[in-house]
Amino acid sequence: MMAPTREKAQGIIQGNTSRDHIYRIFVIFSEVQNERFPTLKKLAKLCDRNDRTILRDIDQINGLLSSFETTHAEFGKVDSNAIEFDHHNGGYRLRHKLNHFPIIRVEDRDLLMLHFLRQCLEPYKDTGIGKSMIESFNHTFGILTGTTDWKQWERIVHFRFEGKPEVSREDVKLFDLLHKAIRENLQVSLDYKPAKDPKSTRIVEPHFLFMRNGSWYLYSSKAGKPEKRTLKFARISNAKLTGEKFTHVRIDPKDCFEYSFGVVPSQLKARKNPVVLEFTKDSAQRVSETVWHPEQKIEKLPDGGVRLELPFDEPTYLELKPWILSWGVSARIISPKALKDKVAEDVRAMAAALV
Repeated sequence: MMAPTREKAQGIIQGNTSRDHIYRIFVIFSEVQNERFPTLKKLAKLCDRNDRTILRDIDQINGLLSSFETTHAEFGKVDSNAIEFDHHNGGYRLRHKLNHFPIIRVEDRDLLMLHFLRQCLEPYKDTGIGKSMIESFNHTFGILTGTTDWKQWERIVHFRFEGKPEVSREDVKLFDLLHKAIRENLQVSLDYKPAKDPKSTRIVEPHFLFMRNGSWYLYSSKAGKPEKRTLKFARISNAKLTGEKFTHVRIDPKDCFEYSFGVVPSQLKARKNPVVLEFTKDSAQRVSETVWHPEQKIEKLPDGGVRLELPFDEPTYLELKPWILSWGVSARIISPKALKDKVAEDVRAMAAALV
């Protein structure tokens, strides 16, 4: 097979630094770096450009690699023909092995960060949104780093994340619909099935989306009402855009969850009744080594235990109760009385169920 004829090399990229141009540069380098031996027609199709443009891009890459050699010898010997046509395999290849495209320097600590981000997505690979994000991650950072193979890092560093994602076949469709509604200030009609109440149809004004432990949620208001509600994706069905606009009121998610323990919003500034707990010495270290909230206060007790003060309010008790109960006899509620009574009621009910 004859190598495609090419124009005179253009050298280092000048003038055109558009996102589309940079994208082509990385796509071409990724294809040859991963030894896929792409043909000119394949590269032209991948980049949606004609053969002449791709040939010009290859010349510019070779110019970049050649100039890079003078100051970064650790990348190996590079010359003006770093990318060449391989007649045996019928496509382009790198003459000398390069791990990364030298436009950006990728260190081990950079790859560690990318590996961590990739692992953050791994628990959600069986969900629609998670699968889409992983594909996007591989596409984007594969271009930047020249690889989508993270097995080497997985053998060295492993991350574990709490929570199990809920698998929903409609989560991507619902996400796209709600995202559009938020961007364009459109009301949404949907059916919602709470944990206890019967399913109901409602019109909502969506404010923002958030994820907690693998589950997606919508923070919204009833149409024309100030009352806010958190709706779980898994309990939403038949969501539709009504076409009706609503007046957007800016809501910062950080403010909504400033004093939250989980998905229940709490942004009350007056800390009238902070939650105060005491833990035995057996659990003291576990409690002390964790930041439960940025404004927490921890005090050592004479018997080796610790006292923990958390700035949480009444709305958070729904999620605080199971967490406190998970500590068993290691935890004791000092205040507020309302939380103590709620937990005591649950404990009595649990004890009665064992009889």
